[in-house]
Amino acid sequence: MSRSIEPADSKIIVSPPADDSLNFARRYSDRISAQALGFSGVVGFCTAWAIAGRVDSLTPAAHLLLFAGLTALPMIVLSLFVNQTHLRKTSGLLPTAGKANWPRCGIKIVGLLATLAILGTCYWLFPEYNRSHYAMVWEAAQIAALPLLAITIGYFIWTDRRMADPEDGYWHFGSFVLGRWHQVDYPKLREYALGWLIKGFFLPFMLSGVAEHAVVLLKEGWNPSTFATLYLTSFTVILAVDTVFGAIGYLLTLRILDAHIRSPQPTWLGWVSTIICYVPFSQFLHRAFLEYKGDIDWSAWLSNQPIIFVSWGFAILVLQAIYVWATISFGCRFSNLTNRGIIVDGPYRYMKHPAYLAKNLAWWLISVPFVAHGDFLLNLKACILLGLTNVIYFIRAKTEEYHLSEDPAYRIYADWIRECGWGATAKNLAVVVKNRFLPRSFFTD
Repeated sequence: MSRSIEPADSKIIVSPPADDSLNFARRYSDRISAQALGFSGVVGFCTAWAIAGRVDSLTPAAHLLLFAGLTALPMIVLSLFVNQTHLRKTSGLLPTAGKANWPRCGIKIVGLLATLAILGTCYWLFPEYNRSHYAMVWEAAQIAALPLLAITIGYFIWTDRRMADPEDGYWHFGSFVLGRWHQVDYPKLREYALGWLIKGFFLPFMLSGVAEHAVVLLKEGWNPSTFATLYLTSFTVILAVDTVFGAIGYLLTLRILDAHIRSPQPTWLGWVSTIICYVPFSQFLHRAFLEYKGDIDWSAWLSNQPIIFVSWGFAILVLQAIYVWATISFGCRFSNLTNRGIIVDGPYRYMKHPAYLAKNLAWWLISVPFVAHGDFLLNLKACILLGLTNVIYFIRAKTEEYHLSEDPAYRIYADWIRECGWGATAKNLAVVVKNRFLPRSFFTD
């Protein structure tokens, strides 16, 4: 394995072994770049938006399926037929098909059905998923269940004939359900269970976000008539794109797209620091311990200063755009708590955690905790609480790095960011400024 760096355009140039075993999401043999792939999904999203706005008979559940389906479709087509992701070594699929092993396929289908039954029972049992917030998700699931199940069974049969290691997590869980416990590889079963726990927790949240934001998007559209309406409607568009890419990421954990789960987060600290950032846990955490928001937000604070108002709001939108750009850069691979291929494109060319940095900076600009309460001590308290929220994301970032560092591709990427990322550029610039513009006596006196 070798690595070289091309300073002219700051790209990572990877020369992997002949078997192409490095786990990068993008390959230089790809005919469609990762950015073009991700933004093809944005084109699909805009197409769904245009159709939904013109067909009045569609229900909110149909809107959800339309946005998710048309956003995913171009990324799936380009991945399969242009980049041919199913031929990558890291997909675990062989270029030629073997004979169908029907008993093995049957065991896998048993594992899938048992998994779906457990998830359905959990959604029915836990009060969180009985809230009206999820009603459109369950309605959409009822519409799509049988077609998706048929497609999934066909996909299982197709991949089973091509898998280098066909006894995957579905097979081991199916064997467990059927009582063939001596055949079960329990470490594989554990990783399978963790992968589905991740998908089962995050997918309803993401889908409900798509449904919620789609309703607002179709009602209000994108309105640039004033800066206030531009800000609010742009925020809705950003949230809708972010959640639909998130939902697609959890839906398309497929080997054929080389987007399957390589490994789940191995540390309890990584799980805790991630899960508490999402409902319902985030609601309790912020209400009980980390409530930093006050009666004043940025728009109220700057309402009488139009130039600063527009500049401040524009800065928030830029940060939110960087955040959603990071999500788009994942294409079909977005997921918390998993390694599904190392992303090196978009804002990840410049830093390891652009989404976390942009999101946390935006919170400071939106909530302005230093003025939000009108009282010095309350403002100080709000700043400390928001700072603690930032610490949670710092811990998330570090646990993700610890997990991904098990992957040689991530270690190459991390080394490159350390040498050529924005942090290294800023450090080098500081050295130049120090040596060129500040007298030596400034540092010695």
